[in-house]
Amino acid sequence: MKHWGTFLIGLLLCIGLTGCTVVQETVSPSDSKGVMTKNQVLNLSTSHPLTTLDTDKMSQFGRLNNTIEGLFSATGDGQTELALAKKVTLNQARTTYTFTLWKDSYWSNGDLITAKDFVYSWQRALAPQTKAPDADLFVGIHNARKILDGRLPATQLGVSAPSKFKLVVRLDHPMAELPQRLTYPLFGPQNERIARKFGKRYGTQPQYQVYAGPFMVATTGNTKTHWHMVPNPHYWDRDHVYLSRINVNVYRSPKKSWHAYQSGKLDEVRLWSQSNMKSYEKQAAYTARPYSKMVLLAYRQNGPKVIINQLLQQKAARLAISHAVDREKLAQASYGNTSLPAQGIVPAGLSRGQRGTADFAAAQPNQKTLTYQPQLAKKEWQSALKAMGTKHVTLSVSYLNAINSEKLAKKLQQQLETTLPGLTITLKHRSWVIDEQTGPLEADLTILTQRAQYADPLAMLALYTSSSTANLGHWSNPTYDELIAEASNAPSFNSHRWQTLLKADGVLMTQQGVTPLLQPASTYLINPKLNGVQYNTVGTQSNFKEAYFVK
Repeated sequence: MKHWGTFLIGLLLCIGLTGCTVVQETVSPSDSKGVMTKNQVLNLSTSHPLTTLDTDKMSQFGRLNNTIEGLFSATGDGQTELALAKKVTLNQARTTYTFTLWKDSYWSNGDLITAKDFVYSWQRALAPQTKAPDADLFVGIHNARKILDGRLPATQLGVSAPSKFKLVVRLDHPMAELPQRLTYPLFGPQNERIARKFGKRYGTQPQYQVYAGPFMVATTGNTKTHWHMVPNPHYWDRDHVYLSRINVNVYRSPKKSWHAYQSGKLDEVRLWSQSNMKSYEKQAAYTARPYSKMVLLAYRQNGPKVIINQLLQQKAARLAISHAVDREKLAQASYGNTSLPAQGIVPAGLSRGQRGTADFAAAQPNQKTLTYQPQLAKKEWQSALKAMGTKHVTLSVSYLNAINSEKLAKKLQQQLETTLPGLTITLKHRSWVIDEQTGPLEADLTILTQRAQYADPLAMLALYTSSSTANLGHWSNPTYDELIAEASNAPSFNSHRWQTLLKADGVLMTQQGVTPLLQPASTYLINPKLNGVQYNTVGTQSNFKEAYFVK
């Protein structure tokens, strides 16, 4: 079956047409079998053990993206194409999407994938007993906000299956970015029969899960040290899956993974050392991958000390901190020269204008709020301290207990203490995961990494509305909320929506509701004989569906 879908651009051509149907089948690119090696085993590393296979409990999908597939998939250039859906129709108001699924798509155990699998999956993600970490992504689908707020049961979500292969999605308002959102793995289906069969064991081990993607996690021993994936025998496009196995080994330290790569046990290794990056940057194995994420500072404005709260509630104090940061030197000291100083909250390369020429990141207004201006920073800081009636203050900064984060925190401490008179910074480690469910911020300033989950500026900007659970500092601005609501209701990617999003970004940067620091890029050495990998800059990172080794 040539099960390929249509590109998003085709979908956008239907704007304003009643009952518009979009469907297009394309031919898969050449599989290059003539130059493939016999051994198609890929060896990868990770620093995190496999703790769950339940998509509703994952804060990051990582390698497991290759076991999940949904209605749309990403093409690697910020566009989308239909995957498990054969076609989609939209009503005139663009508030109802009707998906027709393929009739011959199967789970890894041979069960047929039906529309009810999507209904069950989405309702389960929003249910109070589950409440997936990224459940806010459902907001805009009818009743999702009310469900998340506890005002309605998850069964009232605007998704239904009127027939076996027909899925209807109703929205509270038009959502131009919906296809991009639906590429995220959280929107994939789940097999209700299997979930109910295994109950509490569901997703805890490979044998208690089934998979809709090109690969499946094989039954294995101790997933804390090793796990592996093999091709899904029932995947609809099995003929274009070439790897016979993907090994994922857990290495607790970069040094151990580096030794494994040097000894030929790994096909990919991340470079952490600046000296290593310079030594290998001219080799064929070297690559730098920018991701659509931002390292930023979140401000706690409701902590235990009233005077600190009052200080950080001042725009002048937040602007002073931003102007005291030399972002280029901060990037060089932590993530390396391939990382980019922030231009705003939206990462470079995430989204472009209608004609494909304008990068939203470069067009962001009020970029001066992120420039290194030490003299201005001193004035702003002294003004903020004077308003508090004090000349000295100590602020705590928490950071992830990881190599890059620690380097960044120490460099940030040095820059802030040097530039801002009367400021003392204390550093403290924090846990790997931090969100609304794990409790409030534990420090006055928290270094966070925020990812864009889909290819649109709204993916980042919507995180800082008053009602967003990702807005951990609880910054609030009515004008900003109104602008984001307006952009969220836009029926298409038109210039007005674009300008509305730019205005919202300008408000956030003027107020420094959060302070963007840099857009990290990771550098790797990769086996030059590995071909066909789709590296994404948004959502999930690596798609190995059509990857293969050449001779």
